[in-house]
Amino acid sequence: MKKTVILALIFLLVLVPSLIGFAIWMKIPSESDIRGCLITKMYQVNLCPKNASYVPLKRISPYVAKAIILTEDSSFYDHKGFDWVSIKKNYEENAKVVFYKRGGSTITQQLAKNMFLSAEKSLVRKGLEALITVKLEKALKKKEILEKYLNVIEFGKNIYGIKAAAQHYFQKSPAELDIVESAFLAMLLPNPKKYAASYYKKELTPFASKRIDQIVNNLYQYHIISEEEYNDALVKLETFFRPPSLDETESFFSDEEITLENLESAAETEEEE
Repeated sequence: MKKTVILALIFLLVLVPSLIGFAIWMKIPSESDIRGCLITKMYQVNLCPKNASYVPLKRISPYVAKAIILTEDSSFYDHKGFDWVSIKKNYEENAKVVFYKRGGSTITQQLAKNMFLSAEKSLVRKGLEALITVKLEKALKKKEILEKYLNVIEFGKNIYGIKAAAQHYFQKSPAELDIVESAFLAMLLPNPKKYAASYYKKELTPFASKRIDQIVNNLYQYHIISEEEYNDALVKLETFFRPPSLDETESFFSDEEITLENLESAAETEEEE
């Protein structure tokens, strides 16, 4: 009986962890997997440099890359996949609440999840994410990580990658996006399905308005854009997804009396368009 217990303990303490470790190791992608074409695990996106939907970094507006790095992972070019300062801060914040409050994944970690993992939340998946993140940092240069990330991330319901996002929201190519449009796309990323509401309502929500203003201001404050670019962005922000003023409404109706019926009719016309 005693011998059986000892054998059971050996199995639990040695063999089980070894089997789990082997299972994890088997799921670590090779460098050819990372560099090659694949259907991503998270959203089944066809991620392939030869694909028509794939856009090289040099054909993406630098404003997009700068705005997204600033908001998602400001130390992207300095870390090796993990932002330990943010991890410590997030741990301290989460320790104060009963439920898990804050994330803090780097761009490399988000790419690891999008390319090779599901939305499942478990310790095994977190372990896999960490190992794949290390592998990505070793296999790819920072600009390659950023390029793949911009081509795979979700920007709204069934909108994946910067090419689809630029076309859907602004009817532009990724290279044509300006500062304010880039700030809008960066604003979406924490929760794109929720924050895209501003686009469908054709009016910025209070959160979206404040966040976009903040992103544009930070781009200037951290000397990422020039004063001239900043001033041009401020001008565009005055009308970007903003409701028309009373003067504009009066101009729309010319000499007609402005009534509730007219306003509702105008709104219906805008929705149809």
